[in-house]
Amino acid sequence: MKHKKVELTELFYDLVYVYAISQVTSLIHHVHHGFVTPSAFFTFAMGLIIYVNSWMVQSVYTNRFGKNSLTNILMMFFQMVCLMISSTAITGDWSRDFIWFILPMAGISLLLLGQYVLSFYQTKNLADKRLIKQFFYILGIRSAMLLLSACLPYQSGLPVATIGILLTWLLPAFLVSPQTSVINAKVTPINFPHLIERLSLLVIITFGEMIIGIADYFMPENLSVYSFLAFLIVSNLFMIYIVEIDHCINDEVTGVTGNKAIYAHYPIFAGLSLVTVSLGFLSNQEAKSGFAFGLMLIGLLLFMLGLFSHNSYNKSSHYFTRSLVISEFGFLAVTVVLGTFVLGNWHQLMLLIAIATTVMMVIFVNFNVKRMH
Repeated sequence: MKHKKVELTELFYDLVYVYAISQVTSLIHHVHHGFVTPSAFFTFAMGLIIYVNSWMVQSVYTNRFGKNSLTNILMMFFQMVCLMISSTAITGDWSRDFIWFILPMAGISLLLLGQYVLSFYQTKNLADKRLIKQFFYILGIRSAMLLLSACLPYQSGLPVATIGILLTWLLPAFLVSPQTSVINAKVTPINFPHLIERLSLLVIITFGEMIIGIADYFMPENLSVYSFLAFLIVSNLFMIYIVEIDHCINDEVTGVTGNKAIYAHYPIFAGLSLVTVSLGFLSNQEAKSGFAFGLMLIGLLLFMLGLFSHNSYNKSSHYFTRSLVISEFGFLAVTVVLGTFVLGNWHQLMLLIAIATTVMMVIFVNFNVKRMH
């Protein structure tokens, strides 16, 4: 399959989404009596899902039908404006700013729907028309429920919006699946190399946000060996990710929808966000060390689960072995046990996490190197 070029407008579009993800992550940067509240985690989860899902829908549209035309570019620019309004309205008090978060996201859903409507009338491929109709359902339901939630009182609107977000997040797995008659040989296929490149570029920019998140460690008054340990943790995760994306995945695979790769990246984004927050908590001691350590472990677990979910796309020589999976998750388990002995000392926890991620990175890189030869 010919690799579809990633346009500069797509990269420009990504920058606003990374800002939005960083904004929603800021919700769990604030602690109450040493912990992040359940309501903050809920808001973070809903925001992350709708932001990343909106990005995914646009990226899949561009992958299949987008031509970098003036119409496509303008649609993306209008979405970016809506996203800026929504992401800057993110605060810990949704009862006050809920409508400013939801209405722009409804606008983005309508813009995405508009793109699919235009493609429906432009294409003469009946198979593509059947596929596009599935997105009419997905984006139509989301737009209607978000608009409805904005018209209701906050206590009623929040559950309506939550149902709409979760329902339309999961619908593509059922409506746009190889098991359905909608996907067949006549449908314009997903350009898998383009999809993987788009996903990886957004993740790499997210790693850039992680670097910004640990910048305080490198201020003159904070500079210490733990500054370099924080950077080591981030760089280890980066190495693990690029080994999978650049060396293990077979980007020439055909006949796939890419749904698994798309859904596998949700835990990757969530995991990186939790790792970033945890690194901030460990240094400033706003949160209890044990809580920050727990966030770190959950983040690492989500990141690795998302990564291992790509196994079906890997080259036959790079299918993950049972010993690799046991080694990676086994070492995480050992880290949990060892961490319980030093929960009150953030310096020792930081050292333990740095050692753990370094060993995990070495194991993963070694797995790839052996199969390259």
